[in-house]
Amino acid sequence: MSNSEEIPSRLEGKNIARVVCCILGLGSLVAWNAMLTITDYYYQVFPKYHPSRVLTIVYQLVANVFISTLAYKEAKLNTRFRNILGYSIYTAGTFCLIILDLASHGSGSVGAYVVLCLIVALFGLADAFVQGGMVGDLSFMCPEFIQAFMGGLGIAGALTSGLRLITKAIFDKSSDGLRKGACNVSSNFS
Repeated sequence: MSNSEEIPSRLEGKNIARVVCCILGLGSLVAWNAMLTITDYYYQVFPKYHPSRVLTIVYQLVANVFISTLAYKEAKLNTRFRNILGYSIYTAGTFCLIILDLASHGSGSVGAYVVLCLIVALFGLADAFVQGGMVGDLSFMCPEFIQAFMGGLGIAGALTSGLRLITKAIFDKSSDGLRKGACNVSSNFS
């Protein structure tokens, strides 16, 4: 083995890679957690439709169906494209939430609720793309990378819980406060 082909004794950039993996974990769950953060607003807008129950069922159903399908077809898929597509869908879904609220002016119509369910289905699709793809890719790398990715998932939950407490404290008593808080949380993650 020549000097140029030797295995390095110390891996360069491993700490930066851990930070990137943590950010990717944060980005893969923060969109859905933001949806859960603004459920108080959705209960105000759609009181008859039980949004937290229905939206969770829609999300889990779509995510599980697509995760199963993607796991079955895994050998034929480009994982990097799958990850990029998943993160792009998360971003587009977050913008769609803002656009839906602005277009419907916070009305509780059936049409707005159906569109909301479709956006939640997009989040489930994105979750199926990202979670399986990232865990699969990172499992071939250093174990610290998958630990950092999972740590990012935990940080996403803590971050959105903190934002929910802050927005409820600030906007709960003001006029149209829950809508302002929901728009604030959604725009922070886009």
